[in-house]
Amino acid sequence: MPLLLKEIPLLLMLQKMRGDIIINEHPKSHYKTLFSRDTGFFARIENDGYPEPFWSEDGPELLDVAITNYCEHGCTFCYRQSNRDGKHMSIDDICTIVEQAKNAGVLQIALGGGNPNQHPQFVEILKLIREAGIVPSYTSNGEGLTDEILIATKKYCGAMALSLYPPFDAYERITNKIKEYKIRLNLHVILKKDTIGLLTEWLQNPPCWFRNLNALIVLNYKPIASSTSFMVTDSDKLKAFYLAVSNCKCVKVGFDSCCVPGIVTWMDVNPTLIESCESARFSAFISEDMKMYPCSFMTNTDLWGDLRTTSLLNIWQNSPAFKNHRTKILNSKCGSCKHYHICNGGCVFIPEINQCKNNYNDL
Repeated sequence: MPLLLKEIPLLLMLQKMRGDIIINEHPKSHYKTLFSRDTGFFARIENDGYPEPFWSEDGPELLDVAITNYCEHGCTFCYRQSNRDGKHMSIDDICTIVEQAKNAGVLQIALGGGNPNQHPQFVEILKLIREAGIVPSYTSNGEGLTDEILIATKKYCGAMALSLYPPFDAYERITNKIKEYKIRLNLHVILKKDTIGLLTEWLQNPPCWFRNLNALIVLNYKPIASSTSFMVTDSDKLKAFYLAVSNCKCVKVGFDSCCVPGIVTWMDVNPTLIESCESARFSAFISEDMKMYPCSFMTNTDLWGDLRTTSLLNIWQNSPAFKNHRTKILNSKCGSCKHYHICNGGCVFIPEINQCKNNYNDL
């Protein structure tokens, strides 16, 4: 999550970042970004006399790109409905995205799917992105992680993530292998009915392979192409989970922005360390068929721009889908809530996932 810091002197931040530092100016939105390719440290700093930026008019900072919709697992809860029949994005389309991303000042490209490392040209894609001055990362289901791919991951990527699926006893072997290559590894876990108890237990009594992790990243469940029955509806379980997070000393814990309402409801966290949803503000999603959406959870809608006919920057700045999404965030019904300045109303696209008093009457 980015920091928005007026108080910390620029020199001190540069000392924290170290390594290969990128400083990007965003003149239209009156702020600058600082990003370390080596450590992943990132910060936004608004220009003197200007408020925190609501969005980057100059272009996205981050792109999530689905380079394939192929996946070995075919999970029933997958919002992308990825399976073994999924298609790969062509290398020509990927080159187009990378070139336009470079021109737009994109700092990071997160590759997903599907299982992205099963793309037949995956190593070439990592190299292509890094040579454009952009830092790639990716999320894998753990299948197909060959030595060649792990060597390329260490060479080109800022980090990689593993998605958690049963059987869990396989993760010690997989994470041990990744650790051998000294790769910064995060574990992605979806917070839903059948995982919240396990997550709470692990935070209190971690499995031994947690020592191989950089961080545990919790992703709120989104009922896009699957049932709402997977959603956590028990506020007592949520309270116990967030308490376990607060007390956890064994591993760093992070969250996707869809968890922010839960964080501000059940945890005492410095607001400067929390970043609300960045879709259409600082990030965008591109599907394997070259459609660009404000968010990856919108792929079952017509809220997209076509990168085969329109430039990335044109979609970002002028597409009605992106403009309307920003307006929706600004006009959130939660404007009177004391936490609104932190979470911006949570998810405005699927408001039922927001873990706050709007959806939990007993709070």
